[in-house]
Amino acid sequence: MDAFTSNQTEHSALRSHPWTTMENDQSNIYIDFKKNPKRIRDSLEDLQPFKKWPFTDTFYSLIEWINSPISLLESNDCTFNAVEENSDDQYPYAKKCTARLMILFRDIPENCQSRSCDWLMQSILQSVASTKLAFRGGAIGLSQNPTCYLELGDSPDTGGIGQQVVLTFFAYGKNERRCYESMQQVLWHAHSCLKKVNKKIQNGALDALYDEF
Repeated sequence: MDAFTSNQTEHSALRSHPWTTMENDQSNIYIDFKKNPKRIRDSLEDLQPFKKWPFTDTFYSLIEWINSPISLLESNDCTFNAVEENSDDQYPYAKKCTARLMILFRDIPENCQSRSCDWLMQSILQSVASTKLAFRGGAIGLSQNPTCYLELGDSPDTGGIGQQVVLTFFAYGKNERRCYESMQQVLWHAHSCLKKVNKKIQNGALDALYDEF
């Protein structure tokens, strides 16, 4: 499976955490899934029309795990874009679909440390790239998005400006069914890789970055 990084996402403007409502949809409000895990399967509107496809349950399971007590990460936002014509020349398939998941450290000040955010992105990248080598119908892109962490203040002087890591999922196939099957593979692989990274954090790999200085 391909894995790559980019400098910024299409949503590169400064976001906030927690956010309140979406500019283009005032009814879409932030829900803390750590405190409200039962809301995950009824509040993610992008996934509602695709419940018959197995990838949807795989996506829900990923979001449920990352916001569960055993995870040291959490999610902030996710989107899903249905099958469309594939314009990515490097993938010889007729169709593609995409999804996005924004994640952050549950320890909020860690998200304002560039070394920690870079470590998180690179650790995910290495895990994705080193496994699932035979699967060519999907890819995971990684980037960082500037974020204002409101509990730390709303300006650079108060220390609340940091980053989130954005995972963009790409899935390809010759038709709709194959495309969504590929998306299930991509999401399952992302879940597996994030569990490995979470285990590294639990075992002190992130803390070790700062022990060297």
